[in-house]
Amino acid sequence: MELGKIQKLTVASKKDGRVSLKDQDGERVNLAKGEGEDLKVGEEVQAFVYNIHEEFEATLKRPFAQVGELKKLRVVDKAKVGYFVDNGIGKDIFLPFKESFGRLTVGDEYLLYLYHDKSDRLALTMNIKDKLSTEGNFKVNDIVKGTIYSIGRPGAFVAIDNKYDGMIPIEEIKGIYKVGEEVEARVQRILQTGFITLTLREKAYKQIDADADLILEILEDNNGVLELGDKSDPELIKDITGLSKKAYKRAVGNLYKNRKINIYDTKIELRHGRK
Repeated sequence: MELGKIQKLTVASKKDGRVSLKDQDGERVNLAKGEGEDLKVGEEVQAFVYNIHEEFEATLKRPFAQVGELKKLRVVDKAKVGYFVDNGIGKDIFLPFKESFGRLTVGDEYLLYLYHDKSDRLALTMNIKDKLSTEGNFKVNDIVKGTIYSIGRPGAFVAIDNKYDGMIPIEEIKGIYKVGEEVEARVQRILQTGFITLTLREKAYKQIDADADLILEILEDNNGVLELGDKSDPELIKDITGLSKKAYKRAVGNLYKNRKINIYDTKIELRHGRK
C-alpha cells in the first residue's frame, strides 16, 4: 500500500459503519468515517492513503497533492513546531519549521513538495530546489510565469511554471516581493546548466520609454524638479527612482533628446509648459 498516493483498492468488508479496503497483497486500511456507505463488498475504488496518528487511513476525496508532487497549497494553521496545510482531504498535512523559509502567513499559498519522512508520515517542505528541472524549452526574451519559492542574497528564486528553476537578481526585486508570490518575467539569460536568469524589465528599447515615463511622473510629483545629477550616488538614485544609475542616465538622455527636460549638474527640471 502506497502512502500519499491515489491507488486502486477493493472493498473488503463493512462493519459498524466503517468500510475496510484492501490492496492486491491483502493489506487493509479503513476508509474515513462517513465515507463509502453506498459501496459494496468486492467493489473497486480509487482512494488516497494518508496517516492518522500511527495508522493509515484512506479517503475517496481527491488530494491537491500526492507524494512526489509540487503544488501551491494553503497554510491553514500554525503550531509550536510548524504549520498545517490544507491538502483537500479534510486531514491537514504538517510543514515543519525546519522545512520552511521565513515567517509564513496563515491563509496564504506556498509552493510545497509532499513526501513521507523518516517516520513514514506525510510531510511538506519548501526546500524544493532539487525538485525543479533545468531542462525547460525556453528561449531568451520569452515571457514566463512562476512562483517565488525562496529569497536570498543573489535574488528571488522562481519556479517557472512551478516546474523549472530560475532567479530574478536581487537588485530588481526592490523588497516588494515575498515567498509564495506569483510573478511574470522575461527570460534574460540561459546558462549552460539550463539555469535561467529572469528579469522584470522589458527589452531595452521598451524599457527606456517606460523608465522615462517613470521619471516624468516623479518630476511632476515634485514640482518639476529632481535633485539628481551625473555625480549622484547610485544608491540614492536607486532609492528615489527604483532604477540603476545606468538605466536612470539612459532614461534622462531620452527625455533630454525629446526636449522634455533640462539637465543641470545637480538636478533635472521639466521644460516650461510641462509643470
